[in-house]
Amino acid sequence: MIAKFWKTASVVTLALLTTPALLFPQNTKEQLVSLQRDVAQLQDQIRQLQKAQADQIAALTALVQQAVDESRKGAAMSGGVQRTIDQKLTDLQAKLVAPVATLGSKVDTVAEDFRTMQTNVAELTRLVRKMDDKLNDISTAVRTLNAPPPAPQSATAPDKPGPPAGVTAEVLYQNGYRDYMGKKDELALQEFNEYLKYFDKNAQAPTVQFYIGNLYDRANQYDDAAQAFDAVLTRFPENEKTAEAMYMKGVMLQKGRHKTDAGAVFQEFLRKYPGSPFASKAREHLKELGLSAPGARPSGSRKKDEQ
Repeated sequence: MIAKFWKTASVVTLALLTTPALLFPQNTKEQLVSLQRDVAQLQDQIRQLQKAQADQIAALTALVQQAVDESRKGAAMSGGVQRTIDQKLTDLQAKLVAPVATLGSKVDTVAEDFRTMQTNVAELTRLVRKMDDKLNDISTAVRTLNAPPPAPQSATAPDKPGPPAGVTAEVLYQNGYRDYMGKKDELALQEFNEYLKYFDKNAQAPTVQFYIGNLYDRANQYDDAAQAFDAVLTRFPENEKTAEAMYMKGVMLQKGRHKTDAGAVFQEFLRKYPGSPFASKAREHLKELGLSAPGARPSGSRKKDEQ
Protein backbone atom coordinates (compact mmCIF):
# COMPACT_ATOMS: atom_id res chain seq x y z
CA MET A 1 0.00 0.00 0.00
CA ILE A 2 2.86 2.37 0.82
CA ALA A 3 4.55 1.54 -2.46
CA LYS A 4 1.34 2.30 -4.41
CA PHE A 5 0.97 5.60 -2.57
CA TRP A 6 4.57 6.43 -3.28
CA LYS A 7 4.09 5.69 -6.97
CA THR A 8 0.99 7.93 -7.19
CA ALA A 9 2.73 10.78 -5.34
CA SER A 10 5.71 10.54 -7.67
CA VAL A 11 3.46 10.77 -10.73
CA VAL A 12 1.64 13.82 -9.36
CA THR A 13 4.88 15.52 -8.44
CA LEU A 14 6.37 14.85 -11.85
CA ALA A 15 3.27 16.26 -13.56
CA LEU A 16 3.35 19.39 -11.48
CA LEU A 17 7.02 19.93 -12.03
CA THR A 18 6.79 19.53 -15.78
CA THR A 19 3.74 21.75 -16.21
CA PRO A 20 4.79 25.16 -17.48
CA ALA A 21 4.47 27.90 -14.95
CA LEU A 22 2.90 30.22 -17.51
CA LEU A 23 -0.22 28.13 -17.61
CA PHE A 24 -1.06 29.00 -14.00
CA PRO A 25 -1.80 32.32 -12.40
CA GLN A 26 0.39 33.78 -9.66
CA ASN A 27 -1.59 32.45 -6.73
CA THR A 28 -1.74 29.08 -8.38
CA LYS A 29 2.05 29.05 -8.57
CA GLU A 30 2.28 29.59 -4.88
CA GLN A 31 -0.15 26.80 -4.27
CA LEU A 32 1.85 24.56 -6.54
CA VAL A 33 5.06 25.36 -4.67
CA SER A 34 3.26 24.61 -1.42
CA LEU A 35 1.95 21.41 -2.86
CA GLN A 36 5.40 20.40 -4.05
CA ARG A 37 6.75 21.08 -0.59
CA ASP A 38 4.01 18.93 0.93
CA VAL A 39 4.73 16.17 -1.52
CA ALA A 40 8.41 16.32 -0.64
CA GLN A 41 7.54 16.04 3.05
CA LEU A 42 5.23 13.18 2.27
CA GLN A 43 7.97 11.41 0.35
CA ASP A 44 10.31 11.90 3.29
CA GLN A 45 7.74 10.44 5.67
CA ILE A 46 7.23 7.49 3.33
CA ARG A 47 10.98 6.84 3.28
CA GLN A 48 11.03 7.01 7.07
CA LEU A 49 8.12 4.53 7.23
CA GLN A 50 9.90 2.21 4.84
CA LYS A 51 13.08 2.43 6.89
CA ALA A 52 11.13 1.78 10.13
CA GLN A 53 9.38 -1.14 8.47
CA ALA A 54 12.69 -2.55 7.25
CA ASP A 55 14.18 -2.10 10.75
CA GLN A 56 11.22 -3.91 12.32
CA ILE A 57 11.46 -6.74 9.81
CA ALA A 58 15.19 -6.99 10.47
CA ALA A 59 14.58 -7.01 14.24
CA LEU A 60 11.85 -9.61 13.86
CA THR A 61 14.11 -11.68 11.66
CA ALA A 62 16.85 -11.42 14.28
CA LEU A 63 14.42 -12.51 17.02
CA VAL A 64 13.24 -15.47 14.94
CA GLN A 65 16.83 -16.48 14.24
CA GLN A 66 17.65 -16.10 17.93
CA ALA A 67 14.65 -18.29 18.84
CA VAL A 68 15.77 -20.88 16.30
CA ASP A 69 19.28 -20.81 17.73
CA GLU A 70 17.96 -21.12 21.27
CA SER A 71 15.76 -24.02 20.20
CA ARG A 72 18.72 -25.75 18.63
CA LYS A 73 20.78 -25.13 21.75
CA GLY A 74 17.93 -26.47 23.90
CA ALA A 75 17.64 -29.58 21.75
CA ALA A 76 21.39 -30.08 21.96
CA MET A 77 21.31 -29.61 25.74
CA SER A 78 18.32 -31.98 26.06
CA GLY A 79 20.17 -34.58 24.05
CA GLY A 80 23.21 -34.11 26.24
CA VAL A 81 21.12 -34.43 29.41
CA GLN A 82 19.46 -37.58 28.06
CA ARG A 83 22.83 -39.05 27.18
CA THR A 84 24.11 -38.14 30.64
CA ILE A 85 21.08 -39.77 32.31
CA ASP A 86 21.48 -42.91 30.19
CA GLN A 87 25.15 -43.08 31.07
CA LYS A 88 24.40 -42.60 34.78
CA LEU A 89 21.78 -45.34 34.68
CA THR A 90 24.16 -47.67 32.88
CA ASP A 91 26.88 -46.96 35.43
CA LEU A 92 24.45 -47.46 38.33
CA GLN A 93 23.21 -50.73 36.90
CA ALA A 94 26.78 -51.92 36.43
CA LYS A 95 27.54 -50.98 40.04
CA LEU A 96 24.42 -52.72 41.44
CA VAL A 97 24.52 -55.99 39.49
CA ALA A 98 27.57 -57.35 41.25
CA PRO A 99 26.43 -56.48 44.83
CA VAL A 100 22.95 -57.90 44.19
CA ALA A 101 24.41 -61.10 42.78
CA THR A 102 26.72 -61.33 45.78
CA LEU A 103 23.80 -60.74 48.14
CA GLY A 104 21.76 -63.48 46.44
CA SER A 105 24.68 -65.87 46.82
CA LYS A 106 25.00 -64.96 50.51
CA VAL A 107 21.27 -65.53 51.04
CA ASP A 108 21.57 -68.98 49.45
CA THR A 109 24.55 -69.72 51.67
CA VAL A 110 22.67 -68.62 54.79
CA ALA A 111 19.66 -70.76 53.79
CA GLU A 112 21.91 -73.78 53.29
CA ASP A 113 23.62 -73.13 56.65
CA PHE A 114 20.18 -72.91 58.30
CA ARG A 115 19.12 -76.23 56.81
CA THR A 116 22.36 -77.77 58.00
CA MET A 117 21.76 -76.34 61.46
CA GLN A 118 18.24 -77.82 61.49
CA THR A 119 19.67 -81.22 60.62
CA ASN A 120 22.29 -80.88 63.35
CA VAL A 121 19.67 -79.84 65.90
CA ALA A 122 17.49 -82.83 64.97
CA GLU A 123 20.48 -85.14 65.33
CA LEU A 124 21.39 -83.51 68.65
CA THR A 125 17.81 -83.98 69.87
CA ARG A 126 17.96 -87.65 68.93
CA LEU A 127 21.26 -88.07 70.77
CA VAL A 128 19.85 -86.29 73.85
CA ARG A 129 16.83 -88.60 73.87
CA LYS A 130 19.10 -91.60 73.50
CA MET A 131 21.25 -90.31 76.33
CA ASP A 132 18.12 -89.79 78.44
CA ASP A 133 17.13 -93.40 77.86
CA LYS A 134 20.59 -94.54 78.86
CA LEU A 135 20.44 -92.38 81.99
CA ASN A 136 17.10 -93.95 82.87
CA ASP A 137 18.63 -97.42 82.42
CA ILE A 138 21.56 -96.42 84.60
CA SER A 139 19.17 -95.02 87.21
CA THR A 140 17.23 -98.28 87.18
CA ALA A 141 20.42 -100.25 87.56
CA VAL A 142 21.55 -98.05 90.45
CA ARG A 143 18.20 -98.46 92.21
CA THR A 144 18.44 -102.17 91.64
CA LEU A 145 21.93 -102.30 93.14
CA ASN A 146 20.83 -100.20 96.12
CA ALA A 147 17.75 -102.34 96.75
CA PRO A 148 17.93 -104.78 99.65
CA PRO A 149 18.78 -108.35 98.75
CA PRO A 150 15.80 -110.69 98.26
CA ALA A 151 14.63 -112.85 101.10
CA PRO A 152 16.18 -116.28 101.17
CA GLN A 153 14.18 -118.82 99.24
CA SER A 154 12.59 -121.76 100.94
CA ALA A 155 13.82 -125.23 100.41
CA THR A 156 10.88 -125.93 98.12
CA ALA A 157 11.60 -124.75 94.58
CA PRO A 158 9.09 -122.17 93.40
CA ASP A 159 6.78 -122.83 90.51
CA LYS A 160 8.37 -120.00 88.51
CA PRO A 161 11.70 -118.19 88.75
CA GLY A 162 11.89 -115.19 91.01
CA PRO A 163 12.90 -111.67 89.91
CA PRO A 164 16.55 -110.83 89.31
CA ALA A 165 18.52 -109.70 92.29
CA GLY A 166 17.57 -106.19 93.34
CA VAL A 167 14.48 -105.97 91.09
CA THR A 168 11.41 -104.94 93.10
CA ALA A 169 7.75 -104.53 92.23
CA GLU A 170 7.85 -100.84 93.05
CA VAL A 171 10.84 -100.17 90.77
CA LEU A 172 9.29 -102.02 87.84
CA TYR A 173 5.92 -100.34 88.32
CA GLN A 174 7.37 -96.84 88.58
CA ASN A 175 9.58 -97.34 85.53
CA GLY A 176 6.73 -98.81 83.50
CA TYR A 177 4.28 -96.08 84.50
CA ARG A 178 6.81 -93.33 83.72
CA ASP A 179 7.43 -94.74 80.24
CA TYR A 180 3.69 -95.34 79.78
CA MET A 181 2.93 -91.67 80.48
CA GLY A 182 5.92 -90.59 78.36
CA LYS A 183 4.53 -92.51 75.34
CA LYS A 184 7.54 -94.86 75.29
CA ASP A 185 5.13 -97.68 74.62
CA GLU A 186 7.57 -100.47 73.70
CA LEU A 187 9.67 -99.94 76.80
CA ALA A 188 6.58 -99.61 79.02
CA LEU A 189 5.11 -102.85 77.60
CA GLN A 190 8.33 -104.69 78.34
CA GLU A 191 8.45 -103.39 81.91
CA PHE A 192 4.77 -104.14 82.60
CA ASN A 193 5.16 -107.71 81.29
CA GLU A 194 8.18 -108.20 83.56
CA TYR A 195 6.10 -106.89 86.45
CA LEU A 196 3.35 -109.45 85.77
CA LYS A 197 5.97 -112.16 85.30
CA TYR A 198 7.38 -111.71 88.78
CA PHE A 199 4.70 -109.86 90.77
CA ASP A 200 1.31 -110.98 89.42
CA LYS A 201 0.07 -111.50 92.99
CA ASN A 202 0.56 -107.87 93.96
CA ALA A 203 -2.39 -105.53 94.37
CA GLN A 204 -1.26 -103.38 91.42
CA ALA A 205 -1.12 -106.33 89.01
CA PRO A 206 -4.69 -105.80 87.62
CA THR A 207 -3.91 -102.13 86.96
CA VAL A 208 -0.69 -103.10 85.16
CA GLN A 209 -2.64 -105.61 83.03
CA PHE A 210 -5.16 -102.84 82.23
CA TYR A 211 -2.33 -100.52 81.11
CA ILE A 212 -1.08 -103.26 78.78
CA GLY A 213 -4.52 -103.26 77.13
CA ASN A 214 -4.28 -99.49 76.66
CA LEU A 215 -0.82 -99.86 75.10
CA TYR A 216 -2.14 -102.31 72.51
CA ASP A 217 -5.07 -99.97 71.87
CA ARG A 218 -2.66 -97.08 71.21
CA ALA A 219 -0.82 -99.32 68.74
CA ASN A 220 -4.14 -100.13 66.96
CA GLN A 221 -3.68 -103.82 67.85
CA TYR A 222 -7.30 -104.26 68.83
CA ASP A 223 -7.36 -108.09 69.09
CA ASP A 224 -4.34 -108.06 71.43
CA ALA A 225 -5.94 -105.25 73.39
CA ALA A 226 -9.19 -107.25 73.79
CA GLN A 227 -7.19 -110.22 75.09
CA ALA A 228 -5.26 -107.97 77.50
CA PHE A 229 -8.48 -106.50 78.94
CA ASP A 230 -9.99 -110.00 79.13
CA ALA A 231 -6.94 -111.06 81.19
CA VAL A 232 -7.95 -108.49 83.81
CA LEU A 233 -11.24 -110.41 84.14
CA THR A 234 -9.84 -113.94 84.05
CA ARG A 235 -6.50 -113.72 85.84
CA PHE A 236 -7.47 -111.53 88.76
CA PRO A 237 -10.34 -111.45 91.24
CA GLU A 238 -12.90 -108.64 91.20
CA ASN A 239 -11.05 -105.33 91.58
CA GLU A 240 -11.43 -101.63 90.80
CA LYS A 241 -10.48 -102.18 87.16
CA THR A 242 -12.80 -105.14 86.48
CA ALA A 243 -15.84 -103.19 85.25
CA GLU A 244 -13.83 -100.79 83.10
CA ALA A 245 -11.78 -103.68 81.68
CA MET A 246 -15.01 -105.44 80.58
CA TYR A 247 -16.26 -102.27 78.93
CA MET A 248 -12.91 -101.74 77.17
CA LYS A 249 -12.94 -105.36 76.00
CA GLY A 250 -16.22 -104.68 74.23
CA VAL A 251 -14.82 -101.48 72.69
CA MET A 252 -11.75 -103.32 71.38
CA LEU A 253 -13.91 -106.09 69.90
CA GLN A 254 -16.05 -103.49 68.16
CA LYS A 255 -12.96 -101.71 66.81
CA GLY A 256 -11.67 -105.08 65.58
CA ARG A 257 -15.01 -105.61 63.73
CA HIS A 258 -16.11 -108.50 65.98
CA LYS A 259 -19.59 -107.01 66.27
CA THR A 260 -21.39 -110.08 67.64
CA ASP A 261 -18.81 -110.66 70.38
CA ALA A 262 -18.73 -106.94 71.17
CA GLY A 263 -22.54 -106.82 71.54
CA ALA A 264 -22.48 -109.84 73.88
CA VAL A 265 -19.80 -108.20 76.05
CA PHE A 266 -21.71 -104.89 76.29
CA GLN A 267 -24.92 -106.69 77.23
CA GLU A 268 -23.14 -108.73 79.91
CA PHE A 269 -21.49 -105.55 81.17
CA LEU A 270 -24.87 -103.82 81.59
CA ARG A 271 -26.30 -106.83 83.40
CA LYS A 272 -23.39 -106.91 85.86
CA TYR A 273 -22.68 -103.19 86.21
CA PRO A 274 -25.83 -101.22 85.35
CA GLY A 275 -24.75 -98.36 87.61
CA SER A 276 -21.23 -98.05 86.18
CA PRO A 277 -20.09 -94.65 84.83
CA PHE A 278 -19.56 -96.46 81.51
CA ALA A 279 -23.12 -97.83 81.33
CA SER A 280 -24.44 -95.00 79.16
CA LYS A 281 -21.55 -95.41 76.72
CA ALA A 282 -22.17 -99.17 76.57
CA ARG A 283 -25.81 -98.49 75.61
CA GLU A 284 -24.62 -96.13 72.86
CA HIS A 285 -22.35 -98.86 71.50
CA LEU A 286 -25.23 -101.33 71.51
CA LYS A 287 -27.34 -98.81 69.61
CA GLU A 288 -24.58 -98.46 67.02
CA LEU A 289 -24.52 -102.25 66.69
CA GLY A 290 -28.31 -102.38 66.26
CA LEU A 291 -28.84 -104.22 69.54
CA SER A 292 -30.98 -103.47 72.57
CA ALA A 293 -29.67 -103.03 76.06
CA PRO A 294 -30.65 -105.55 78.79
CA GLY A 295 -33.78 -104.45 80.61
CA ALA A 296 -34.79 -101.97 77.89
CA ARG A 297 -38.51 -101.98 77.15
CA PRO A 298 -39.85 -101.79 73.61
CA SER A 299 -41.23 -98.39 72.65
CA GLY A 300 -44.69 -99.90 71.94
CA SER A 301 -45.12 -101.40 75.42
CA ARG A 302 -44.08 -98.09 76.99
CA LYS A 303 -46.85 -96.29 75.12
CA LYS A 304 -49.36 -98.96 76.20
CA ASP A 305 -48.41 -98.51 79.88
CA GLU A 306 -48.82 -94.75 79.53
CA GLN A 307 -52.38 -95.23 78.22
